[in-house]
Amino acid sequence: MGYIYQVTITLPTKKFFIVKRVIPPPIKSRSFGDERKAKSYTIEAKFYEYIAPTLIEKGLSIPVPYYIERDANDQITICMSRLEGSPGYLEESNIYAVLTWLATLHAATWGPIVDEYVNQGLVQSIGSYWHLDTRPDEHDSMPRRGWEGRLKLAARTIDERLKRDKMQCCIHGDAKDANMLFYASDDGDEGGVSMYDFQYCGKAPPSVDLAYFLCVAVGDTDKQYIEYYHQQLTKRLDDNNADHPPTLKELEESVSLALCDFQRFMSGWGQWGSDISSEVISVLDRLDGGTILQSEDAYREAMRREFG
Repeated sequence: MGYIYQVTITLPTKKFFIVKRVIPPPIKSRSFGDERKAKSYTIEAKFYEYIAPTLIEKGLSIPVPYYIERDANDQITICMSRLEGSPGYLEESNIYAVLTWLATLHAATWGPIVDEYVNQGLVQSIGSYWHLDTRPDEHDSMPRRGWEGRLKLAARTIDERLKRDKMQCCIHGDAKDANMLFYASDDGDEGGVSMYDFQYCGKAPPSVDLAYFLCVAVGDTDKQYIEYYHQQLTKRLDDNNADHPPTLKELEESVSLALCDFQRFMSGWGQWGSDISSEVISVLDRLDGGTILQSEDAYREAMRREFG
């Protein structure tokens, strides 16, 4: 739907910045997917214009917005700084840098803050690019037999449970390594990470970012990563005097449901990242005892019984 340019300005020293130019198809000719993507660029422009400066002040490394232009036809121009750093294999230090980055974002937008962003139309009302409301075709394409058939029938109640999770914040929504650059610190200590591509940032439990990152980028849903993230999130929520910091158990249960939600998308679209079927089957067994239930409503009743 457009182009991305690197612009070089020659002054006493060279300076670089990035221009993202979005030109969606005419509204009358857009498919369901076209409309989803066109909206995502509008959200990204609003993120850079209204939210990014505050997050940069809180220490998050993201592109600095210089100029944003939007017109009535959804054509968008975003001029931003060029991030320094390199893509790379996710070594242990890089993984922890990302978990710290995510905890900083989530804590800075916790609870009523993300609600205000949603009310102003600045972020997606539901964060992530795969959530069920925007992926009916993938849901319809899921297998109807085996554990994936059970997941298909449970998908709506999993989606509903994530939406009513008491942990809500602004998530990145596409926290994969392709949207990250890693850099070394000036003092030689462990470096950090910069992140970009904020088309699908929006309201969701933090577990949605965690589940996606661990499945797609890390390839390991080890509990040690969730524990480290929980420590970082709790510290930042305490510093912000935020209400209702989650317990580790609450976070772990939310991550398990978010993994199910992401597997629902992959089951209809195509497998990506690590195999998380064992985690998904564990949740399904808790809901249905290993045997498919008769209806979506039966899964709703089981969800409220097991996960609240």
